[in-house]
Amino acid sequence: MQESTSAYYDWLKAPKDVDKEQQDRKMAETARQIFVDNKQCFGSRRLADRLQKQGFAAGRFKTRRLMRDLRLQVRYPKRFKATTDSNHNEAISPNRLDRQFQVAKPNQVWTTDITYVWTLQGWLYVY
Repeated sequence: MQESTSAYYDWLKAPKDVDKEQQDRKMAETARQIFVDNKQCFGSRRLADRLQKQGFAAGRFKTRRLMRDLRLQVRYPKRFKATTDSNHNEAISPNRLDRQFQVAKPNQVWTTDITYVWTLQGWLYVY
């Protein structure tokens, strides 16, 4: 082989593959723990940032490959949707029925409800 002596000595000083494999396993274990601790919402960028802060040499694409190898799928939490606004200054109608649904004669009590169904043309309201 026609290698320079300096390349040979650099090869001798280089860390062995056993250390690299052990470090990769430790990084994978740490990445999985960070991912689980953060409710599985960290993508490759934030996970790479956290790994770098803990001293691992991990860029975005290496972290993306690591996530794929470990089968870590990002799951975004559902957003909270407020359906009722109880804090308002509008007039509140009195509860005259007071859950007494049994009546003596017809047309004494009227109630209503709104029902809606999603269709391909939008929301269909049934009254």
